[in-house]
Amino acid sequence: MKITTIILYLGWASGIFGALLMLAGVIGFLIGGEFLNVANFFNYFFVSIPFLVLGIFCLVGTRIFCHCNCDDDGCCSDKEKE
Repeated sequence: MKITTIILYLGWASGIFGALLMLAGVIGFLIGGEFLNVANFFNYFFVSIPFLVLGIFCLVGTRIFCHCNCDDDGCCSDKEKE
């Protein structure tokens, strides 16, 4: 398994975890009380931001730097494209 594939999966997992934390924050807001032993619903949103940023960074980074539309789907420079 290539390192770019591992980073891509890490990005997806991080983004999904961040989205689940945001969903927990919305549920906590709608319930109005404690949800999963967290009294303030906005704490979920503060925790979800780093996971979402990591997910975006991994997905965009692997797309830009390692999937540059080469025939072999590997990293290449502009000289190899010509």
